[in-house]
Amino acid sequence: MNMQTRLREDLAGTEPLESPAPLQASLFDIWNVLKLRFRTFAISSVTLFAIVALAALLSPRYYTGTARVMVDPRQNNVANLQQVLAGLPTDQATILDQVQILQSRKLAGRVVDKLHLVDDPEFRPLGPSLISWLNPLNWVAPRVSDTLPADQREAFRREKVIDRFEDDLSVSQVQLSTSISIDFSSHDPVKAARIANEIAQAYVEDQMNAKLEATQQATQWISARLGKLAQDARVAEAALQKYKTENHLTDVATQTGTGTVSVLDQQIGAATTQLMQAEMDRAQAEATYARVKSMVSSGHAAEVSQVVSSPLISQLRQQQAELVQKQAELSARYGSEHPKMLDLMAEQRDLDGKINQEIQRVVGTAANDVAVASAREGALRASLKQLEGQSSVQGQARVEERELEANATSSRALYDSFVDRMKQTEQEQTLQLPDSRIISTAAIPEQASFPPMRIVLGAAVPLSILFGFFVCLMLERLDNGFRTATRVEESLGLPVLATLPETGVKTRLPGGNDTRPIAASEVIDHPFSSYAESIRGLQMGLSLSNVDRIPKIILVTSALPGEGKTTTTVSLARHAAQMGRRSILIDCDLRRPGVHKTLLGEESQFDLIDVLQGTCATEDAIVRDARSPLDLLTVVKHVKNAPDLLESQALKRTLAQLASSYDFVFVDSAPVLPVNDTKLLARLADAVLFVVRWENTPRNAASDAIKVLRDQRAPLAGVVLSRADEKRFHYYSFGYGDYRYSYAKYYRA
Repeated sequence: MNMQTRLREDLAGTEPLESPAPLQASLFDIWNVLKLRFRTFAISSVTLFAIVALAALLSPRYYTGTARVMVDPRQNNVANLQQVLAGLPTDQATILDQVQILQSRKLAGRVVDKLHLVDDPEFRPLGPSLISWLNPLNWVAPRVSDTLPADQREAFRREKVIDRFEDDLSVSQVQLSTSISIDFSSHDPVKAARIANEIAQAYVEDQMNAKLEATQQATQWISARLGKLAQDARVAEAALQKYKTENHLTDVATQTGTGTVSVLDQQIGAATTQLMQAEMDRAQAEATYARVKSMVSSGHAAEVSQVVSSPLISQLRQQQAELVQKQAELSARYGSEHPKMLDLMAEQRDLDGKINQEIQRVVGTAANDVAVASAREGALRASLKQLEGQSSVQGQARVEERELEANATSSRALYDSFVDRMKQTEQEQTLQLPDSRIISTAAIPEQASFPPMRIVLGAAVPLSILFGFFVCLMLERLDNGFRTATRVEESLGLPVLATLPETGVKTRLPGGNDTRPIAASEVIDHPFSSYAESIRGLQMGLSLSNVDRIPKIILVTSALPGEGKTTTTVSLARHAAQMGRRSILIDCDLRRPGVHKTLLGEESQFDLIDVLQGTCATEDAIVRDARSPLDLLTVVKHVKNAPDLLESQALKRTLAQLASSYDFVFVDSAPVLPVNDTKLLARLADAVLFVVRWENTPRNAASDAIKVLRDQRAPLAGVVLSRADEKRFHYYSFGYGDYRYSYAKYYRA
């Protein structure tokens, strides 16, 4: 889309074109922003570094003493006793518990009391802070310490010292080991080391005291318990003995010595044994009798063992044998009828009778043995039955006896176990060792731990640099002005016809010694400068804005005062005049006219006000620029009815008359937003130039002014970026250093 088409859309009041995609910022762009704002970056970075360094230098020094203790899993087994208070395990939860103990107020209070830190100025409670003084409630409500009784103030003061003590204490586990690091910070290095060591020692002593207290409490409890257990054992044993006496329950030791048995049970056992023996004896006697009787009946009495073993029968048989021998001798000599033979036979019969008589006696004896054995068995059976009856009666009593005996035994066993435990506990008191030990004592630190100057200053350098970057980027980001033509066209929807650099040229005013920066003199004094080249580009842009009808009445305005519209108008008018075009500059800023003072410096007889009021002719009020062939129609007087004059027919006739006499009529008008004057003039112009001060004009102000002009159907030709920083403008437009030095080859004074 060319410039002419865009101008026609503006004149028709169309909306701005769609903005292109925003430009992406690269690292190179950020670096260039830093170069452009190097002074801001340097001041911000140095200021922050100085603040950090000064704060580190002025902050109080703290020295840290470090001691280390280890939770030792090894236990003392000298006495091989079960400890009252078992040793500590070494799991993670236990180590963290020990860390909490080291940080406890009880342990801190013990160290505070031992080292008399309540009287130490370093730990003395501070007075009210600034924040507490600023709190209105503290003005009415008194401090807590002031309301306490005198006897409680010392305790309150001690608690405050413990609070301060805990703030300076740091306890942590050393990596994943069972060691614990104790760090204490103080203004005094000797004090820091001493307190760290004292905390470690107090912790070890606390473990010893805990074990000793537990052992003492156990000993006291066992002692109190022993008296009750002894009494219970005595009562139980007395009750058992009394019951045995009342129920005639007597026990005797067994032959093996493994226990006792009651007398009745022993008697029953003996009777049972005797009965079994009697039964065996009876059976044996009956068997003997039956055999003897059978042998005798069958004629074999001589084979009976009792007969054989009888000495009398043996003697009789011997005599019988002798008679048989003697008979055999006499029988051969005398014969059977001999008297001696008869005597021998009679004697033989007598011996046989005696033998039979003795055999009958043996049979009778066997029968008698059977009777005796049966009688004895019966007696033993009756006795056993009687004993069993007594045992049944005594069994009921034995149940109660066993209960009493069990009670007495358990009471005695419990008493004995407590006696043993009492002896073990008394021995443990002399063998107690702590579960932790000090593996490293705190040495007096040589260097302060806070503030860590190397770390602080080392970190302050990159932080200061980042802070400087941040400040520059924030200023760049928060800047609400325009820096590039692209941004102007995106925001306002108008083409940028030219960008006028800030020259800083000072020109001596006519008729006086006063000098002031007048950039419009550049087109005369330095026609080949970059500023003059920008004015020529602006003139060309105006000519091309409408090729069918070149604008003659050109109105120059801005959104706010001080944006360079008057300088732009004068520069453009002088350039046109020097190019041989008949040009006139009209100062229509009736509220704050500046063309006359800027270019003439002395009062003229007539001005535009006189022309509009009909006091003089237009030709009489026109004056010539002292440095160029430019005609001027300025304003010298001040009026109160500026809108009425600008809306009058006289102004329209004057502009029409001048447009017919000059090639270009340049109108310097008031800013759009403060007053309504430009709204009246915009309709009379052929083209309106809108001046935006580079990086200074707020975007919303420029947008509001353009909207006002569009609402008035003003013929907007384009925008002029004025007073641009040449170095920074070229960076924002083309990238830092890419074209600026190449351009400089074409510019000269």
